[in-house]
Amino acid sequence: MERKPTNRAPVSRVSPPFLSRREWLKCAMALAGAPRAFGADSVPVFERSDFLTDTDPAYLSNGLIGIRPGPIPLLPSPAYAAGFVYPHPQHRVECLSPAPYPLTTDIRVNGTGLLGHPEAAQPQLQRLDMNTAELSTRFVLEGAGGLRVDVQVVQFASRSIPSVLWQEIRLTPSAAMRIEVVPQLVFDRIPGTLSTTPLPAQAEVELAALFHSAENLSRLGIAVRVQPDRRFTHLEGSHVYTLEASGGDEYTFVTLASLVSSFYHTEPEEQAIRMANWALQTGPENLREKNRASWRDLWRSRVVIDGDRDDQRVLDAGFFYLHSSLHRSNLNGMPPFGLSQSEHYFGHSFWDTESWSFLPVLLAAPDTAESLLDLRVRSLPAVHRAAGLFGYRGLQFPWEASPTRGQETTPVFAATGWAEQHIVPDVALAFWQHAMATGDPDFLRQKAWPVLRGVAQWIESRGEVTQRGFEIHNIMGPNEAANGLNNSAYVNLACRMAMTAAVECAHGVGFNAPAAWTRIANSLYLPIDERGVLMTSEGSADNAFADLSFLEVFSVALNPDVVRRTFEAFRREPRREHTIGFATAAVAGLTAKLGDRQRAAELFRQSWAPFWLEPYGMIREAVTQNYGCFLTDYGSILQTAMLDFTGIRIADGEWSKYDATLPSNWRSIDIGRIYVRGEAKSVSAQHGRKARISNV
Repeated sequence: MERKPTNRAPVSRVSPPFLSRREWLKCAMALAGAPRAFGADSVPVFERSDFLTDTDPAYLSNGLIGIRPGPIPLLPSPAYAAGFVYPHPQHRVECLSPAPYPLTTDIRVNGTGLLGHPEAAQPQLQRLDMNTAELSTRFVLEGAGGLRVDVQVVQFASRSIPSVLWQEIRLTPSAAMRIEVVPQLVFDRIPGTLSTTPLPAQAEVELAALFHSAENLSRLGIAVRVQPDRRFTHLEGSHVYTLEASGGDEYTFVTLASLVSSFYHTEPEEQAIRMANWALQTGPENLREKNRASWRDLWRSRVVIDGDRDDQRVLDAGFFYLHSSLHRSNLNGMPPFGLSQSEHYFGHSFWDTESWSFLPVLLAAPDTAESLLDLRVRSLPAVHRAAGLFGYRGLQFPWEASPTRGQETTPVFAATGWAEQHIVPDVALAFWQHAMATGDPDFLRQKAWPVLRGVAQWIESRGEVTQRGFEIHNIMGPNEAANGLNNSAYVNLACRMAMTAAVECAHGVGFNAPAAWTRIANSLYLPIDERGVLMTSEGSADNAFADLSFLEVFSVALNPDVVRRTFEAFRREPRREHTIGFATAAVAGLTAKLGDRQRAAELFRQSWAPFWLEPYGMIREAVTQNYGCFLTDYGSILQTAMLDFTGIRIADGEWSKYDATLPSNWRSIDIGRIYVRGEAKSVSAQHGRKARISNV
């Protein structure tokens, strides 16, 4: 295609308006029925054909960009880019910022445009294929005089070039007509300001922009390249592509859009232009095949059960959304909702990453798992300073880590920002699991050892030696409703495991660990009552079975008799509905291990069924919410299946530690590929036997 002079993106500030989620739905959106049936040998495809009811829109991501296309995916939609942040308008903390949706495209039929008349578009079908991570949408655009155009749109977030989105529009007119296709960038209702500086000279892109987030906390470069069907005519000096179409023929229009935040490049607009041009040079079809190949490779680590079909569907959806939201190039951590939104949890990273989502990623994609820890590594100076502010030594990791700095950014109304310090050993355990799983000596020395040493120093300064042993007072455990606890079972057990890991890591790097670390690990006080039951904390009326289940996947070091007695006490308590899915899945894992397979099956279903959202297989954090893609629950569900139920534990030696203990409605678990110290292995687990880990 002949190169044309280019200009900065046309900016629309009044018309067309940025459509809210509810406004999209007025354009005939809705909830589909059940997704298409599939078997254990088939990755699911979710379809939606009923557009009359409000529902959470689809989510596409590759870990660096996230978008939420509505049922007419060419209209402005929510978008997010890793590292693009702004100060929250109420809480004043660093927050993931909304971004302009770079795939907005006007289609004009004999002068009547989609953006000005969204009601003229009637959605027919939307299909999310988890095999390929492609969202396909079909709608009809009606023009004056009974003219109509059948429109098919395919979109995905590229994994081979993760700063790029890919979109193909296929147009089939009902009769001869004039069609115009106009890519646009719409900035309405996006907090921030558009730069007025001129486009870089000789920038061969159709659209480009530099957008400053609110208060200029960060900047976002946007660039769009197109590859239209050769039958289109480009109107000189504009971004209008005109087609004199024949009825029944099909015409294509491909868009390649790049988003780059100033976190990744100090000149984000120029870099976005480079990335869009690189994507065009790579070739749209080549990009599509590379993306499909990446997903084919990822799905080799699919967890396949011989058992409940609904559970299989959930495991697949969890795998898809978790890995969609991650990429080895991402350096900003993983928020509980990924890049699907910023309203809830603001794009911050919590213990959700290390305690609930990290291990299934580590088994399937070790390089990606290491990138999740890089946010913690980058933040070590800030974390060290934070410990000093509390009067402690070593490292005190934040409860809510900011996306760009990794420092504490919990809104000040929440006590978690100063009290929920169990995040410190949680982070340490993830680093140690990565070191054991990969056997990478560079990671051990350069990343794991600085973290584990700093955490051991923090534990040593955080507690105190008494006649009963080493005690930790005035702390919050996983239950955020209970603050100021003494000797939380979860905290003390996690600190014991982290301190033991620090001693082993010291030996691994040739360092003589202080003798106090071993004494502390051996003497951490646990609140065990006169029955021999572990209590949640000192003086608590509740036993700590749930707390044990949270740590069991890390091979919690506790007398088996105490575990059994705590479980029996738990079983005698009045049965309560679990309101947090990720915790319920963990409880299901330990319940199965202790022999109650029927209850384990019930609990596993409770971990997802009340929170499930059709039509795209998303999970909510709470039943009262109407938005999904809660990655923490997905991670916990996968972690329970891949480790708890199989009996596998990451270790220096043999990984098949326990007999597999499956829910009563499962007969086996097969995982096509996990990585054990850099080697690809397969897993086959049948109930009552140790899992077989074999070379691939």
